Order: sequence, then structure tokens, then C-alpha cells
Amino acid sequence: MAQRENQVNRDKLCCSICLDLLKEPVTIPCGHSYCMNCVKSYWDEEDQKETHSCPQCRQTFTPRPALVRNTVIADLVEETKKTGLQAAKADLCHAEHEDVSCDVCTETKLKAVKSCLQCLASYCEQHLQPHYESSAFKKHKLVDPSQQLQEIMCPRHNEVMKIFCRTDQQCICYLCSMDEHKGHDTVSTAAEMSEKQTELKERQQNIERKIKEKEKSVKVLQQEISELRRRKTELEQLSHTEDPTQFLHNYTLLSRLSEAPDSARINIHPESYTEDAAAALSESREKLQSSVEWTITAVEETQRDVYQAESEPKTRAEFLKYKCEITFNPNTAHQRVVLGPGLKAKYSHTQTIRRYDHTDRFTDWPQVLSRESFTGPCYWEVEWSGDDVFIALAYSSVSRSGKESAFGNDNSSWALECFSGGYTFRHSGSRTFIKGPQSSRIGVFLNKDLTNFIFLSFYSVSESTRTMTLLHSFCTRHYTPLLVGLGVYGGSAEICEILC
Repeated sequence: MAQRENQVNRDKLCCSICLDLLKEPVTIPCGHSYCMNCVKSYWDEEDQKETHSCPQCRQTFTPRPALVRNTVIADLVEETKKTGLQAAKADLCHAEHEDVSCDVCTETKLKAVKSCLQCLASYCEQHLQPHYESSAFKKHKLVDPSQQLQEIMCPRHNEVMKIFCRTDQQCICYLCSMDEHKGHDTVSTAAEMSEKQTELKERQQNIERKIKEKEKSVKVLQQEISELRRRKTELEQLSHTEDPTQFLHNYTLLSRLSEAPDSARINIHPESYTEDAAAALSESREKLQSSVEWTITAVEETQRDVYQAESEPKTRAEFLKYKCEITFNPNTAHQRVVLGPGLKAKYSHTQTIRRYDHTDRFTDWPQVLSRESFTGPCYWEVEWSGDDVFIALAYSSVSRSGKESAFGNDNSSWALECFSGGYTFRHSGSRTFIKGPQSSRIGVFLNKDLTNFIFLSFYSVSESTRTMTLLHSFCTRHYTPLLVGLGVYGGSAEICEILC
């Protein structure tokens, strides 16, 4: 918008003769303005005539008007030049924390658009121009911006590694090939890359084929689950049948229809409704029901694994498509939890926040819940510091007092505990120690499938590259949305504002 407005102002202050911004603007009697030299030259050609005219409206003047510099328009022209320069500067892309910055920029670092494998440097649009314009850079290889340029340098000889040793399966430089890799099977990195790309293409095709097969199997799984659920409902109805004759009749029909391998063949003798027969029927009924339920569970687990593998995002950019807005519910905050600024929660050892009593407030543990509830797909990140921080999800019915109100101490909440020594996953009072890269930023992804299974994954997000490493994931069946929770037992945590 600002650029369009600036362009409109610029057009109004252009000379209609030279079509450029006015230089030493003068205004003639008809009201039109020109560069002083432009209108002088124009009228010099008309000196043989008795009258002089305006180049735009053709109004004539006798005698030739004297030209005086219009200071007001001159000031407007200068202001337009400054505004245009500022707008041009604003259009430049400044490098953010996770961007590759230009290695040439000295003051404000701009975002790099290309990296050069020969120069081992990254360049913004402006500083990249010599690579396009000068023949000296003609053979240089430009690639997408990379922060790992030094990784192509040999750590021993400080030379670019352009050779691949197939014997040791590693990149080397030409000095390495004449030293410790002498006599090994070596090729150029370009040749090895071409061969690996062929293999990669074959793997991609295999994965695509498997995905299509899985998609077909998922459809079959859905049909099987629907059929099994129908049978389960029939079994439940049968279990409430009180009349022995009716029960035996229906049970026999269901046994034949279900074709369950564990179902028992029962000889029915209407004249003997004894307790022993009822006990045998009860046992057979339990076997049949157990068989169906086991089959349902097995099918659901297979479907769940397929769904999670195919639906989970693979890169941070894909995760960020599902970023969600989260705000704290102050009515849940413990008296020792200091909220703000932004979405930060901090434990105070010395300060007690005076908050009015509320049924939603945690009374025994320094915790807080979100206003919003989620089912997925949604993604958020938490920046944490200190000794002990819990990143959790919980039902709105989670206890607000007592030992069970701590996140992960009952079956109403799940929590990732972050501390200097690593991570611990908590649920229903049990703890699972997790090994993974230490990071002050944790990514959380929540999703749900069509069978009411929720999938929750915690990721360690690298502080420098923002790459993601899976720490822990789990799934469970649930039917109500979940609240986001933070527990600041010995530190602080903040739900990050994620900028794409």
C-alpha cells in the first residue's frame, strides 16, 4: 500500500517532457510545472514564433514568461525522494534468528538468497549480483541458503571435500585421497550424488506404492471395525437376555454368524436348564465376546499406527501450519504463579499473588491452564528455564487440590517434565525417563483420528537451527477436548509467539 501511494505521488511530481522527477521545478502561468531546463529548451525551439505555448494544455503566452523556481514543489520532490528510499529499504528482507544471513552485510544483516559452494559464503540479493554479472564467478555453484557451508570443508586439510570414498562411505578432499584414503574406491561427489539420487527416486516410488497400499488397507480396516462394532453391540444385547431358551437360540445364531475360532459348539437340550448348562453358556459367551473385542483392538491398533505415521508432519514448516492461539485462564492460576508479560508463567518463591477464591484454581501446585480446549490438529512451542517445568495437557475435570492435582499424577492429565538432567513423561502417577537433546524450547503436536484416538508428541526444538527431534509420543482414546497446562515448580515457562 505504501509503495503504491509513493508511486502515485512520484507520478504527480514528474516532468511531462523528460518523464523524470522535477529538477529545479518551475510553474508557468497556466499552472503546469516542468524542469527549468526542459521548458527552456522547449521554448528555445519556439523563439522564431511570436507566442510560446504550454507543452501539455497548449495555452499560448505573449511575451515568453519569465521562469522562477517553485520552492514548494521543490520541497515536495525532495520529500518524495526520501520516502521512496525508505520504502526501498523497508522492502529488504532482514535476517531473522532462524534465517541464513548475508556474510557481506556489515551493519544490518539481510536474509541470504543464495550460498556459493566455491566462496563458502552466503549472499543477499544485492551482494549476489557480481556472481551474475562478472565472468570471474561464472563457474561458481550457487545453491539455496545453507548454514552448514563449513561442513563441506575437510576438518584436517581445510580443503573443499569434492571426493567421495566408497570404501569408507565418507566425503574427503583431494589431499585425503593421496594420504589415508590412498588406494580406496573413490569417485567425485557429483557422480556419487547422481547415483544416490537414482536410489532415492526408487525409494520414493516404493514409499508412494506403500502409501497407496496402506490407504487401501485403511479403508478395509474401517469396514472391519464397523462390522466388529456391530457384532459387539449384538453380544452386549445378548448378555442382558434373561430367558435361557431365547439366550441359547440367539447365542447359537451369533456363534455361526461370527465364525469366531474360539466359539464353542453347544448341544442344546431344552429339557435341562441346569445351572451347569448356564455356567457353560456363560463361559462360551465370554470367550466369544473376548475374541471379538481382541480383534477390534488389534484392528484399531493397526489403523492407529498407520494413521499416525501418515498424518504426523515431517518438518517444522509443516508443523507450523497447525499453530494455535493459546491464552491463560487466570482463574486457574496458583497463588505462587506470576503471569505475564505475554504468555509467560513464573514461580515466585517470595511473592504470593492475591487472587480471589475460585473453584477452577489450583491450590496445592504452581500450575495454570489455558482458556481454550483442543482436539487437534494443533501445534505450539514452549520456552522454559529453571529447575523444573511441566508441559501438560489435561481434561477440564482435572483435580485442583491434593496430590493427584499435579500434572501427570492421575489419568486426567499427561505431562512432559523438563529439568537440567533430561526429561520425564508422567501419566497416572507413573514416570518414564526420556533421553534426548537438551533444549530450552519444546514443540507439542496434538492430533485426533476418526476413531477418537488422540496422538500427542513432544519435540526438542534446536535453539540455533530450529530442527526438531522427537522426544516422546503416545496415543489414547478420549472424547472431550484437552486444555494446555504449564507447571512451574522451580522455574518459568512461556508459550512462544511463532512467526512463520
